[in-house]
Amino acid sequence: MAWILSATSIFLLGIYKSRHGVLLQPRLRNIFISCILLLALAWNIRAHLPNSNIDNLIDLSFHFFGASLLVALFGFWSAITLLFIVALIGVFGISGDLVETSRHYLLVSVIPALIACGVMKAVQRLLPKHLFILILGNGYLAAFISTFATGLLIYGLQQYFQITSFGTSDPLGWFLGLLVLSFMEGSLSGMLLAILLVYRPQWVSTYQEERYMNA
Repeated sequence: MAWILSATSIFLLGIYKSRHGVLLQPRLRNIFISCILLLALAWNIRAHLPNSNIDNLIDLSFHFFGASLLVALFGFWSAITLLFIVALIGVFGISGDLVETSRHYLLVSVIPALIACGVMKAVQRLLPKHLFILILGNGYLAAFISTFATGLLIYGLQQYFQITSFGTSDPLGWFLGLLVLSFMEGSLSGMLLAILLVYRPQWVSTYQEERYMNA
């Protein structure tokens, strides 16, 4: 019950915080629907790494999470609001388990989105304002760091609470698998962000043309 209450509270807070943001812009309605459906599908198309738990969505399987990319596109609060809907479709729609859905939403959506948001703010504050830096920082670095840090957190929780359903108990296998997963997440996020910045820059809320095109 705690998982469900926490997930619902964050979702409602996300709706409140983003009530004046990009979620209410009609021009982005189609991209919101597309992101939700594509991510829900991506969460269920996975190539499992060795020693992973194939009966649980929270494991080191080779697939795309997308939390960091949504933060780069729409901002933190809008991203976690959309990710809740993704979890309902992609997890609850498959398993019918609200606890599993809430746990997945909190651990592999909210936490990586929060870390990615922190990385993006650090990139914006500390690094030069250049389009390449935006793609590298908000695309690749934010996704890689958020995925890797979340994986370490999940493994730490598994060890501390002895939760075997999170995946393998092999530290080396977990670490190596996490590196592969994080690299893939960063590469896909960076590539997709670069494509959108070229063809649909108006969809990327972290992009400000007057700031990045003067470099």
